[in-house]
Amino acid sequence: MAQFDVFVNPIRGARRAYPYVVILQSDFASEARDPIVAPLVPRTVLGTVAGRLAPIVMVEGSEHAVLVPALTGLRSRDLLKRCASIASSRNEVLAAIDHLFFGA
Repeated sequence: MAQFDVFVNPIRGARRAYPYVVILQSDFASEARDPIVAPLVPRTVLGTVAGRLAPIVMVEGSEHAVLVPALTGLRSRDLLKRCASIASSRNEVLAAIDHLFFGA
């Protein structure tokens, strides 16, 4: 499990709206039992709303928005099915985190 790894959302009831989650915390904190994640929502659901706090990434051939304002912790043991990595979008995701917390 590494930073920017994408997993199928383990919360069955939320999976329809948010099919994936992405690990955002650093690999240096890999021992944490509850990694910080952000949900991913299909861009088609959001329409044109995205902006700085919801960068668009590709997961399994479809565009998804990373909902940075919806950060949460999930138990690592519940993150079972790794689907992808969005490490190639690192700069955009970090810019969204900076904007959320520091207004940068």
